[in-house]
Amino acid sequence: MQTRLTSIIIGLVLVLSTGSLVYFTKQPVVLPPDQVSARTDTQPTITQPSEITLTQIAQHSSRTSCWSAINGGVYDLTSWIPNHPGGEKTILSICGIDGSDGYNGQHGGRAKIMTILGGFKIGTFTK
Repeated sequence: MQTRLTSIIIGLVLVLSTGSLVYFTKQPVVLPPDQVSARTDTQPTITQPSEITLTQIAQHSSRTSCWSAINGGVYDLTSWIPNHPGGEKTILSICGIDGSDGYNGQHGGRAKIMTILGGFKIGTFTK
């Protein structure tokens, strides 16, 4: 009886600790305002969705900084370039532009793809 109780307790501890790890690793890291200027990388710290123009998007048209407008949202796809199943060239072709036509032609409204894309959203496209 005690062995079974011990097994149940160990199982609960494992489930709770695993759940905590999953929860905390999915939380975004937001720097306090006094630490924002201390960042050394080139990625923006955006704490709330902002309106981004095509002129701003066009400034991010390379492998090292790739933004694209897709269906009204703006996405920083830089980290996705080497991971895209269709190859790097596909993503590089929509850096710095409104890539809605290319995205819709390839992916349409597929829910899984839209969920992946949503993880890269940095703002709203404004003309």
